[in-house]
Amino acid sequence: MARNLLSICIPTYNFAAFIGQTLDSIAPNILAGVEVIVLDGGSTDDTAAVVADRQRRHPQIKYHRQEFRGGIDRDIAKVVDLAEGEYCWLFSADDIMKPGAVRSVLDHIKSGCDIYMCEHMKCDFKMHPISTYPIFNRIRAPEVFNLGDAVQRARYFKEARTTEAFFSFLSCPIFRKDLWEKGGRIPESFYGTNWALAGRLMSLIPEGITVHYLAKPLLDKRDCNDSFLEHGQVNRLRIAVEGFPHIAETIFGPDAEETLHVRRVIRNEYTIPLILFIKRAAVMNPQVENFEKLKQIVAKHYLNAGMINRCKYWVFALTPVSLLRSLGRFKRIVTSKEAVYAERSGRVR
Repeated sequence: MARNLLSICIPTYNFAAFIGQTLDSIAPNILAGVEVIVLDGGSTDDTAAVVADRQRRHPQIKYHRQEFRGGIDRDIAKVVDLAEGEYCWLFSADDIMKPGAVRSVLDHIKSGCDIYMCEHMKCDFKMHPISTYPIFNRIRAPEVFNLGDAVQRARYFKEARTTEAFFSFLSCPIFRKDLWEKGGRIPESFYGTNWALAGRLMSLIPEGITVHYLAKPLLDKRDCNDSFLEHGQVNRLRIAVEGFPHIAETIFGPDAEETLHVRRVIRNEYTIPLILFIKRAAVMNPQVENFEKLKQIVAKHYLNAGMINRCKYWVFALTPVSLLRSLGRFKRIVTSKEAVYAERSGRVR
């Protein structure tokens, strides 16, 4: 039997409320040579029944259940190990695939690049479209990057607008499975950061990989459903500010240009209004949030990153808690999406 061309890999945990809609969007996209693999990391809800209902209509959907919660990093590794395709497309269990997306991917992977990068349409929690979410600042047209070339790599990192350029978002990269296997010897410290996917792919950059930026959205992303908020907003900030740079520092070095750009992008994603929102939450909800830890994280986020960022740190440090407490609807001035995520922190992947 010929090997599948593409494996759509979905790790999930307690997402019965969402995964049915996700599979319903994928089903019309399934073509010959395409399989769908769902890895259930020990869900305690109706995930198994929801998937089984779709399996009866679409035999290309395969369901694997483990009786323990492995965590997102190890569940990603497991579901890719189960894949039989030449390429793997990891897909979030609450996102919606656009019509024709698989056909587009199959057409592109004929060129044989290592990684293909798609974009997504940002939607609200009920999947009403909000806006596109560009990965790069000024790059808008499709382009192939050879990240083994120093000049191309420098431009790629400089133009990065979001951490998705560094493979942070589950549904963004479509990659060769043999490339994934080549990057399998990542440090154990990457597991538990929640960024092992990025770590595994980024670890191959120094050896040289080709990345084809498709410059078009192939899915709709459900906003306000961040599973990393399970242990609170301060911990969610820690995951970004400490976890992701740890991977960059390990691969490229703490003072490398690549690492500096990773930190820059994280600062762009976690703005000072959002940091103040988290400060208020830490003060108002000390049973869940750790204010002392927040101060340490924000210092890492802003200090030693230029005068403007040091000023942002002092805005955080000097804004009176009494003022933040009085702003009962403080989120109205916060434009960053994570402020809305914080209000839905009970929703867990």
